[in-house]
Formats: sequence, structure tokens, C-alpha cells
Amino acid sequence: MKEDNIKKLIDFSLEITKGCQFNCTGCTIDKVYNDYPTDNQFQKIMSLLDDLKENEFKPMNLQIGPTDVMTSSNMDQVLTDIKVKKLTKKFLKTAINCAFLKPYDEDYVKFGKKLNWLLEGGLVKFIIPFEAYHIDNKEYLNRIRRRIKITLDNMPDVVHTKTYLIMNYEATSIYDREEKKNLTEKLILKTHESDLLEGFDVGFNLAHSLLDLRKPENAKKLYDSVIRLKKYFVNAKRKYGDKIDVYDIMPHEGTDWDIFYKSGKLYLTPFLFEAVTSFDKEFEVNKNWTFEGIHEAYTEGFINQVAWAHKNKGCKDCQFVPMCAERGVHSLMKLMNTTNCISPLKSLKDKVMWR
Repeated sequence: MKEDNIKKLIDFSLEITKGCQFNCTGCTIDKVYNDYPTDNQFQKIMSLLDDLKENEFKPMNLQIGPTDVMTSSNMDQVLTDIKVKKLTKKFLKTAINCAFLKPYDEDYVKFGKKLNWLLEGGLVKFIIPFEAYHIDNKEYLNRIRRRIKITLDNMPDVVHTKTYLIMNYEATSIYDREEKKNLTEKLILKTHESDLLEGFDVGFNLAHSLLDLRKPENAKKLYDSVIRLKKYFVNAKRKYGDKIDVYDIMPHEGTDWDIFYKSGKLYLTPFLFEAVTSFDKEFEVNKNWTFEGIHEAYTEGFINQVAWAHKNKGCKDCQFVPMCAERGVHSLMKLMNTTNCISPLKSLKDKVMWR
């Protein structure tokens, strides 16, 4: 594969950690039922990645989670498994989920040494679940920085690239606990320009997407949070201009495929604002674990969404139908049982950055 012939970038998430010592506000991740891959499943994943690469789909990011890796009940299994190590070699970067909340420095020394073996010669980024009311807490943020440094000091054979703070939107739309005000627009601005966040990238997570969306009450929870976040992002972009990045108005974001492995199954996850994790059968890959199988699953999903959109009064004449279909937005709309637009694209169409 020539680097200038890359057609798509592949982000791949391994949902293999179990257990978590923490109880972050609004967390919906599965802490129990993440079955560890069998040898055969590991081999199928490796073969799939080789097949994708041969077809100019470059494995870019591997994420290991979903729970805090450092405190997961199977941490040693994950971080000492030669099969996981071989898998990391297929990717440019590996993302490690870790809250950095354990109090003792020696824990980070041990953690760093294990990661150094696992990711030897590679690049690492950290994914940190972050409660938004800490956004102005200098002491808290510096404590995280110090623990990251201890970890990295024990990873001499690995290069650190980025650290992401991921906030659960549903739990953080009111982040001022004293005033109890909805400060989401200001929060979005702070994630882009606060000096306290130097060295961190910040994103939002729509945690309700992990619920059983076939249940009307859960679908409504996700819909309500999506519509609120859409409104706040649109208002913030209008108010603060170029200070605010809204990834959903960048057509080139669709050049990524986000593939999840969970308990023996693969899923093509949708993209709205940022990646949205859902293990609904709507996103399950019911094809062979090959380039042809993944591409066929993607193409079928795209065609089905476009057909659905053209029957929807609000979508049928929209210039953004292909972009939304590529990102799985129409599939989310179907699961939420709505025909109302959930993307900020139309509201910000004058700011869409076409290539």
C-alpha cells in the first residue's frame, strides 16, 4: 500500500476489559460482559487488518477499553498478552482508556512498565473519562498530568502523542453544581481555549447511545440529548466562530471507518458530533471478517439509509444526505424513531468546509 493511495483510515476498538473501580456520573459502558477474544478471533482480526491494508484502508488507531484499563479485573491478561501486542503493531497509534485516579505513584510506575512492553516501538495516546465540573480545577488537572508523567517516565520505548478528556454530555450539560445553570455553550468554548486544558484535547460522549435503543424510553433519552447538544454546538459556533471546531461539518471526517469488536462480533459505529458507540444490531457487521465483507456491510447500510432518507420529508431534498448516510446518522434517526434532523449540518451549512 502506497501512503498516497490511502482510501480510508481505520479506527478499531477492542472492548475487552472488565470491571472498574470508579462510578463516573452517567456512565453506561458495559463493565461485565466483554468476552475476551479466542485465539481464532484474534487471528480473524489480524487477517482482517491485513486485508484492509492490502486494499488501501490504513489501520490508524487501536483503542483498548472500554473500562479503565489500569483498574480492570483483567488488566494483567490484557497488558501481557502477546496477541494484543502483535495487534498493536498493526496500527500507527494505540489509545489506552485510563482515568488516572488511583492515588499511589507506584501504581503508575507498574502501569507504565507494562504499557512499555505492550506498545514497544509504537505511539500511545490516553483516553480519560472526565467530569466537566473539574474543568476549572487546576489542582485536579495537574494531578492527572503528574500521574501521566510518572506513567510515561516508565515507557522509554513508547512515544506519547495526545491525551483526550472525554466528557459524558448527558451528565455534564449542567456542570456548575453551585449555580445549577446550563452552561454548555460556555463549556464548549472552554474546551477550546482554557489555559488549564493545555496539552489536552476534549470531546463529548453521548452515553445514552449504549443503552438498548429498541426501548422507547432509551431512544427518547438519546434523542433529547442529541437535540440539546446540537443546539448548543450550533449556538456556540455562531457565537464564537473559529474558536469552536464542529467535526460534524467537516466532510472529510467521513474518510474514517470506526470498527468495534465486542464479544465475538464487529460493529460499524456511527459518527455524530464525534464517534457514537452503539452495539445495536443496526450497526452489526453480519458479513465475513474480510475487506469485502466490511465493505459490503458498509455499502448496504449506506444504500438503506439513503433510501430511508428519500422517503423522509425533512431529508429527501437535503444536499447532505450522502454525508449523513456515510456516518450512520439516518440509522440513529431510525432507532430514535424520529424524522427530525439531528445533525448540525443544515443549521451551519454556510460554514461547511468542502474539499
